[in-house]
Amino acid sequence: MNTLYEKKLFESCQILKDRNVIIALSGGKDSVSLLHFFKENQSVIGVNSFVACHINHHIRENSDADAMFCKKLCEEWGVKFYLFDIYVYDYVKNYNMSIEEAGRILRYEKLYFLLKELNYDFILTAHHKDDLIENFFIRVFRGTPIYNLSGFNIDEKIFRPLIDIEREEIEYYVNFFKIPFVEDITNRDERYLRNWIRNRILKEIKSYNKGFYNNIERLINESKELKNYLDKKVSLDYEITNFNFVSFELEKFNKLENYEKRYFLMNLLLRYIKAEKKYVDELIKIIQKKTSKRINLPNNFLFEKSISRCYLFKNEYLKSFEIVKDYGETEIVVKHLGKIVTFDNDMINKKLIVRNRRKGDKFKGKKLKDIFIDKKIDLIIRDTAILVEENGNIIWAEHISKEGPIKIKKIGRGL
Repeated sequence: MNTLYEKKLFESCQILKDRNVIIALSGGKDSVSLLHFFKENQSVIGVNSFVACHINHHIRENSDADAMFCKKLCEEWGVKFYLFDIYVYDYVKNYNMSIEEAGRILRYEKLYFLLKELNYDFILTAHHKDDLIENFFIRVFRGTPIYNLSGFNIDEKIFRPLIDIEREEIEYYVNFFKIPFVEDITNRDERYLRNWIRNRILKEIKSYNKGFYNNIERLINESKELKNYLDKKVSLDYEITNFNFVSFELEKFNKLENYEKRYFLMNLLLRYIKAEKKYVDELIKIIQKKTSKRINLPNNFLFEKSISRCYLFKNEYLKSFEIVKDYGETEIVVKHLGKIVTFDNDMINKKLIVRNRRKGDKFKGKKLKDIFIDKKIDLIIRDTAILVEENGNIIWAEHISKEGPIKIKKIGRGL
């Protein structure tokens, strides 16, 4: 092996012996260098098989040309190639997030889909040491807590074999073997924070003292150690009812130290949204209030502090619904809540309405809202409770009425 790049990469790829991998191919220097190395050294590495996958984000004018470049390159190199299209701008509009964040979510969604379809072991990305340092500064500028400065999110199915290799070593390898690549012109656009950090800060650091990279790496490793410590220390479980519906006990949360509370909330948010310190601060204030409170978060999520628990959920759970049960029907499916309402005996041959609550609802002469409050039922549970109505009157209410001829079954992990 002729270059430092090859020696380092061979060392990091030892764990891939007899494995099947997908190489995420953008067409840039980093990913084509990785694909070239695998093409030339498959038998030496001992990897069983590898394919390339390009995701066309449809953001730039030349994105189609990049996709065709990757396709042609793989044809010339005899590498099996997969291409997926994603439409980032549509996702940004629907979910109110940055282009970078939307692109990342959709990109990995396709890569994981392919991983499952092929039944392969790993997705390989071409993130390298400079990317790791850039991520560190991005998180610093965004006010990320100390315990989350450790770079990329850890996932057992994502492997980054170039993470100990610097950009200069990649460029040397590409030039040495005269490997073709495409250049993303948006990398020069300093309106993007990552590009500004790369072109200004890292360039200055390298020119002043390249050894600073090692110091930053040490900080990143210390951040990892702190996170590992806090993971063991903060032992508060949360219940995942559905993928987009999570809750935890208020009483147990309040027993945590302030720093532990912030750590717990940050990690919880990171599972679902782009968590920032300002959201954690806001949630802490809400939880300290004596009354129930609900606020909006990014990605169409809401957070609710209620009587006994706190909840994080998609706003789709709050949508109003009304379903007519016709004569002879034995069940009604309320899909977005993961519930099936079943009817037995004399209820089968009745025409009924299945719905959620409305302002002013009464049940057996009392305001439904007051009954829920008296029973100390949390706000989101009230809003997702199933009501059965006959001739304009509520005859059965979930969490209040006993199960008899009307019952609720859960679909999977329904609410």
